Amino acid sequence: LLAATAEEMGTAYEAGLLREEPSRLIEVASGEGAIAARLEEMYARAEREVCLFDTPPYLAPPAPQAALQADLLRRGIVSRGVYAATALEDPKILSRTWRMVELGEQARMLPSLPFKLHIVDRRVALVPLVGGVYDNLAVVHPSGLLDALIELYETYWDKALPIGTPGRDADTSTPTSEEIALLTMLRAGLKDQAIARQLGLSTRTATRRIAALMARLDATTRFQAGVEACARGWI
Repeated sequence: LLAATAEEMGTAYEAGLLREEPSRLIEVASGEGAIAARLEEMYARAEREVCLFDTPPYLAPPAPQAALQADLLRRGIVSRGVYAATALEDPKILSRTWRMVELGEQARMLPSLPFKLHIVDRRVALVPLVGGVYDNLAVVHPSGLLDALIELYETYWDKALPIGTPGRDADTSTPTSEEIALLTMLRAGLKDQAIARQLGLSTRTATRRIAALMARLDATTRFQAGVEACARGWI
């Protein structure tokens, strides 16, 4: 009880301080070490939900963030991630994403994203100071800017396509998880070569599986396949 009261008092104090000193609404984290430490602190303090945009380039290997996300999910924190298709062309990022989905992350994909973004409990965000440059990030506290970042995130989330894990299922009356993955990547605009890399296949094999999927959907074009898949409720 005392610990909870102390935390509430600390939160109230910080909120009051931010109102009195608007310059404290945004902090700057510079350098890989400082950014990693700030992100770890934000994730450790998460209580309800973490939302993120994941897009290249990367300052560090994906392993540290994967560990932070896995810990969130084990703690029962909701994790929603929107991934750029270019990020998922990296086998390590793709493998990490599928692992997070298996742990319970809600993951979606878009052809591209404007920048990296982390939003924790809708009370603090981590975003680049300059788009595409990630050695200086802004820590944004409750403000109109944070509200705008949250609204931007939700807009992209609504447009994004769900990511499933690849595999083979015996039930032929419904799409296999691999077919769902294929449809998701096709709708996101990925080419056969990129799809092949993500599924660990040769380009020729990926093209054959796409053709088989189109035949199953009675589609003559990939666009028609997407429309038919939506009509059947597959995606």
